[in-house]
Amino acid sequence: MTLAAVHYECLLPVSAERLYTAWTTGWELWLADRDTVRATARDGEPFCFAVTEPGTTPAVCHPHYGRFLELVADRLVRCTWVTRGTVGAETQLSVQFAPVADGGTHCTLTHSGFADTATREQHAAAWPAVLAAQGNRLASRSDRDFAAARRRARDVGRANRSMPDATLIPTRSYPDPEAAVHWLQDVLGCVERLREPGPRVQLTMGNGAVVVAAWDPASAPSTGGRPPATLLVRVPNVDDTYARALANGATSLSAPTTLPFGERQAAVRDPAGHAWTLSQTVADVNPTTWGASPVVNRA
Repeated sequence: MTLAAVHYECLLPVSAERLYTAWTTGWELWLADRDTVRATARDGEPFCFAVTEPGTTPAVCHPHYGRFLELVADRLVRCTWVTRGTVGAETQLSVQFAPVADGGTHCTLTHSGFADTATREQHAAAWPAVLAAQGNRLASRSDRDFAAARRRARDVGRANRSMPDATLIPTRSYPDPEAAVHWLQDVLGCVERLREPGPRVQLTMGNGAVVVAAWDPASAPSTGGRPPATLLVRVPNVDDTYARALANGATSLSAPTTLPFGERQAAVRDPAGHAWTLSQTVADVNPTTWGASPVVNRA
């Protein structure tokens, strides 16, 4: 049985332009946790962000996923919508914006594809309050807030030929990097992408990536003979993230520095002792300009 769509209309004290930004790349302006938004406002592109439930200890985080199906600037956002609340179903969401005389916007929301009646009723009850809160929060935001959100979205989506297109990139160290590369190819189906000086080798696997680095066990006795491993995370603003990490109990391993391969990076150790490399793409750099060699048609 196909359930009827949820349909809701309201007037919001925000311009259609700002609402369009809020529903595409500006989720953190009204709904998402800061620095969790990954979105490019193009038809067919995926997006995701996280929302922390207020008043929960420990914090309860709700991931949101979707894919833009149709975008008309300042007029329409149509996308898929998957959250814990949709119980895994890939629902469809359409939000239309019509400017009104006082600078506000008439908003029409349609949500369909629910898995069951209970889920549909929950969303029918929730959307009016969500949109009311959206209007209030966006109305309090400055032009600078919206500009910063658009800039962060551009930075997150910025491509760099010298880096794999992945948000999390682990580095694994091996005494024999060549043997490790072959193992990752044969066992996990990784594809070699780039050979860096070091030696270091970038490999991709699906929409993820891994870096193989050379390691001499005698040079790192502090690891107890275990190969060291680090995790790189690409962030919108490395300086902000670095400062926030230190303010929340991390220790600095290296301060933010802009590097020749188009990334601004810093490194911290979290309170549990794990090392993180924070990386922000600042330029698209040809790998050959800093000594790396792209690998073509090598499986």
